[in-house]
Amino acid sequence: MWISIPKRHIVVWDSICSNISPEELDVVMEPFLYMLPYLLVECASSDEQCAQYSLEPFTYERPTNIPLARAGDCGVYSLKYIECHALGIEFSKKYFAKPNGKTMRDKMAVDIFQELPDAHEFENKDNDDNLGAYDG
Repeated sequence: MWISIPKRHIVVWDSICSNISPEELDVVMEPFLYMLPYLLVECASSDEQCAQYSLEPFTYERPTNIPLARAGDCGVYSLKYIECHALGIEFSKKYFAKPNGKTMRDKMAVDIFQELPDAHEFENKDNDDNLGAYDG
């Protein structure tokens, strides 16, 4: 979900639209549409800031021009959308064709691993001290 506070609007980026019907999404989204205004009012740091927010519910949309993903690729698509948005690049269907899913997943895994240079130190710590904790 992409939430615009000034516009009081939520965009639901759904890469597998067939998983939930528009009617079911209305039911799922309703609590968010009403909860966000209340959160803004309750979390306001001053009366002046509180006064600028109303309790009117937000609106939402689900664009239909999102490239379709296979099951399991939602995380990849979410990260790529955030990356495109942050860099001002168009979120285009041609870059997110189904055959590119594995390549994108692999590249992201490498990028994340490279950003965490000490990650390999933790992968073998499996809490051996507690291995027999539940043995009879």
